[in-house]
Amino acid sequence: MERQRYLNLLEKYLAGKSTRKEEALLDEYYKRLEAMSDVDLSDEQEHAMKASILEKIESRISTPEEQSKQTLKHSYRIWYAAASILIMIAVGSFFIRKDKKAEMVSKVPVDIKQDIRPGSNKAVLTLSSGEQIVLTQPHAGILAREGAAQIIKKENGELVYNLGDKTSEHNTKPVYNTITVPRGGQYQLVLSDGSKVLLNAASSLTYPAEFSGRYRNVELKGEGYFEVAKNASMPFIVKAGDVEVRVLGTHFNISAYSDDANITTTLIEGAVSMNKGKQTKRLAPGQQGISAYTNSEISVQPANIEQTMGWVKGNFVFKDLNIKEVMKIAGRWYDIEVEYRGNVQSKKFGGTTSRFSNITELLDYMKITGGVNYKIEGRRVILMN
Repeated sequence: MERQRYLNLLEKYLAGKSTRKEEALLDEYYKRLEAMSDVDLSDEQEHAMKASILEKIESRISTPEEQSKQTLKHSYRIWYAAASILIMIAVGSFFIRKDKKAEMVSKVPVDIKQDIRPGSNKAVLTLSSGEQIVLTQPHAGILAREGAAQIIKKENGELVYNLGDKTSEHNTKPVYNTITVPRGGQYQLVLSDGSKVLLNAASSLTYPAEFSGRYRNVELKGEGYFEVAKNASMPFIVKAGDVEVRVLGTHFNISAYSDDANITTTLIEGAVSMNKGKQTKRLAPGQQGISAYTNSEISVQPANIEQTMGWVKGNFVFKDLNIKEVMKIAGRWYDIEVEYRGNVQSKKFGGTTSRFSNITELLDYMKITGGVNYKIEGRRVILMN
């Protein structure tokens, strides 16, 4: 993980997004590795030395006093370190002593530790009859028919309700389907009106196989991103807990997890109204409406679009969130339990990592930037000071 950790730091620095703390870590780690290069160490001793250096550097630059010492005069050194390490990576010699023979590269001991793979596209579709289809199993093609709708799984895994030129002959009562995404999953579907929905982990959506009547009603639990097809004569209504979000055609995200304090609707484009009891608030693009489960109020505030839309784009984006909130979000995606030791929950964390990397990438990033140590035991992650 050391190699990947420093690749991530290099990427941030070259993109102009690294902090002074991260620049100091990159600079000093490189200098000390260079100092080690001519020392005759066994593989085991070298690995232990690198771990010790990393720990000492992190402790040195963790205080405001040390961070304040980083000035612009270090920029040249950082660029030199970045370029040098990139060259090492290109020739396959990163974290390997210079005097080692090429054939020994593959024998360098790796820090083998437990890791947890990211979530993936997985869900269960429940038909109106109660029959369930595990969507990770069937190949692409027609899975079932509900009324006039063909339910099709496409090659990319997307679930599509296709009416073609057909509609129900009679104004019959709609039949409802439910798609349920477990922890460690996500799934995308296209409803019969052409609206697209991406569901996050630990979420579900209940909807008619074919929309009829005056409204297009669906019910969400958990989190979903919606791109609603325009139809001015048939408003699209999402029910999430005791909140209703009404739209004609727009892009928005709703987070309505039962273990969160609030239901949050974030508008990306278009317009929506958020309703709860007698309260109604209209949102403009870039705003979010927040309603606590414990009262009937709706507050409107500017949204952090990058953070809200991070998961849709395949990233974790955290902006100064406490560690407990970070791990609640990560826990749903990686399907893990989290244990806290000490006062680590009160610490703050900010950063961006890929949702499709193993969990240690996020945890290592938290360790570098926030001083949070961790241990993995099966599917349990233990965080400590």
